[in-house]
Amino acid sequence: MGFDWPAPPEWLGIAGILLLAAAIYHFSGLRASAPDPTRRMVIALRSVALALFAFLLLRPYWETTSPDAERYRLVALADLSGSMLTKDVKDGPSRADQIKSALDASSPDSWISQARQRHEKVEAFGFDERTDTLRPSAWKRPEAGNKTALGEALRETLAKANATEAPAAVIVFSDGRNNQGSSSLEVAKDFRTRGIPVNVVGVGEARAAGDVSVSFADRLPRAIAKEELKLSALVRNDFGKKTTTQVRLLEGEKQLLETTVSLDPGEEKRLDFAPLIPEAAGPARYRLTVEPPLGDRDPSNDSDSLLVLVQPPEVVTTLYFSNRVHPLYPFLKRTLASDERFDFRALIRMSEKTFHAFGENLKPELPEDPEFWMDFDTVILDASVFSDLNDTVVEGLKRFVHRRGGGLLLFGPAKLAREKLGGVAPVREVEEFLGKEDRSLVALEEPIFAPEDEAGKMKPFLPGRLPGFFVTEKNPAARGVVISRANGKAVLVLQAYGAGRVGYWGSPHDWRRPLRDERDGKEFRKFWTALAEWLGSGGEDRLRIEDENRPRERGKSVNLAVETLGSDFEPSHDALVEAKVEGPDGYERTLHLYPEGAVAGRYASSFLPGSPGEYKVTYSLSFPDGEALERENFLRVAETGEESIDVSYNERDLRMLAKLTGGDYLKIDELDSGWEPKMAKDLPLRVERVSLADNWVFFLVLFLTAGLEWVFRRQAGLQ
Repeated sequence: MGFDWPAPPEWLGIAGILLLAAAIYHFSGLRASAPDPTRRMVIALRSVALALFAFLLLRPYWETTSPDAERYRLVALADLSGSMLTKDVKDGPSRADQIKSALDASSPDSWISQARQRHEKVEAFGFDERTDTLRPSAWKRPEAGNKTALGEALRETLAKANATEAPAAVIVFSDGRNNQGSSSLEVAKDFRTRGIPVNVVGVGEARAAGDVSVSFADRLPRAIAKEELKLSALVRNDFGKKTTTQVRLLEGEKQLLETTVSLDPGEEKRLDFAPLIPEAAGPARYRLTVEPPLGDRDPSNDSDSLLVLVQPPEVVTTLYFSNRVHPLYPFLKRTLASDERFDFRALIRMSEKTFHAFGENLKPELPEDPEFWMDFDTVILDASVFSDLNDTVVEGLKRFVHRRGGGLLLFGPAKLAREKLGGVAPVREVEEFLGKEDRSLVALEEPIFAPEDEAGKMKPFLPGRLPGFFVTEKNPAARGVVISRANGKAVLVLQAYGAGRVGYWGSPHDWRRPLRDERDGKEFRKFWTALAEWLGSGGEDRLRIEDENRPRERGKSVNLAVETLGSDFEPSHDALVEAKVEGPDGYERTLHLYPEGAVAGRYASSFLPGSPGEYKVTYSLSFPDGEALERENFLRVAETGEESIDVSYNERDLRMLAKLTGGDYLKIDELDSGWEPKMAKDLPLRVERVSLADNWVFFLVLFLTAGLEWVFRRQAGLQ
């Protein structure tokens, strides 16, 4: 306590003596003028009043001291290395996300927001191989997979300290990994010498570390449509304990098979799945996934994908479908049904309620199920039948071509086919030919015939006195393969659509050809078997994807590239290609792929993956004529850096760091917004003076004392 007396101390003593003498003189004069009780009360009250008056004149005060928040700072260091992407609880937040919730300055309830209300300066920095200010964009740094330099981050924090603004405390949020630069425990000695405590918030859980992986045992299986396909998996356990897990076989996203497998430490098992039967020729994407146990250090090998090129079936199932009795039918039936390469079936509407059905399990009625077409490889369809089919069955026919990869040959009224099928029909307009004599045609070798077929020696024709059709307008990508010798107009037009193949045949009375002579009969057989087989063999892969089994590296750009063919099987230059990328932790991007000038029909782009694991890429391709293609691919992203070797929680070093420097240690789930770290003992202090004379209580007591003394004097009759 001190006194804020403005004059020299000598004056204070003289004033006290004079005041005391005056009081004694004054009190001695009261003896003769008042009774003893009254006199004593008045003297007591006046003594108190004089003491209070003297107290106010002296202006006593006391001083308080507290840490000067303007002259020190707190430093928070957040670990942003690659290991902070680790999830210690399945489907839970990553270590980096847990730190972010504590150091999110935009949240008023976070620890750092509350600490900044209690302290003037709380600075936040992020570190991996380098240390920078913790900005909102810094939370993506763990995706780069950089190493951890905890010791260097602490050393840099200490180097920035100076005598006037030394850190009062450092708070480290980390899992304790330190694989670059100085040891954190070595730097801790310097903090101890300076008296700066390092408080540690541990982020992670102690757990058994290891790896479970799965892969296809045979990467080149032989696959034929409608025949058994056998796939096998290799599953390996690199944990130090026995592990039981689930292995799943999928086709794209559709699960086909699931099995449970138990593995001893270091054991590898081969799993042979039950045979599959691919329904159609073309590329098929199969996947393996394994359920990783907690502590699995490499999520990239928890799945594998395999592109299987399914070959055309050895027996092509062919359907002839019409709503009228046509002379062409018996000739096609004799040709295809007698060939062991074909399973020929037919459905013909003879009258309103009468049907002719030829073939196993074929009901004599109009189909109502849109999946009706999926049992066939090739459909030879009289376009007049569209008037009898409902829209859902027609849509099923489109899917049969576009999705399944089936073959469709149309003949008859082209206008009706165009109205019902749209761009699936390869022709837009035709003109009728009705000549008195046969019109000679030319069969081109590509794409139906092989050189040994000698297509150039064939002599197809449009029969005289029977209607035939020339194609006057076709789709831009359609190709004429049987044309008139006289005017070059096409009679047979083919095109690819989606995964399948489509054709229009303008000579519905081709049955006249095998009747002319034996040679034309052999030619008829060769022509129709080659055409039906080509249609049923599925479309060429028009969206070619680079398929690599090797995993990509996290933190590095991943290139995406496709090669596209138009429906004329030529490289496409005017397609719109997009890729939707989906990956772990809700990762989702949609990319536009742009043409690469060096390779015709090649489109490319790239993306930067986030977490390691499996990524699904859905390619969507659309052409100017409205045709669209879609294909899925799967790729793996692995953590190949040093951070992936050991992601265990290093609690021992973190506890030692806090103990050596005099700081606190706690787990991040124990951290609340009101937690105060241990701080340096010799903090800069702020001194505050509290004046007692300014307190209203003294004025109140002085007023009451003077009032009571006046009341007593009046009662005693004193002046």
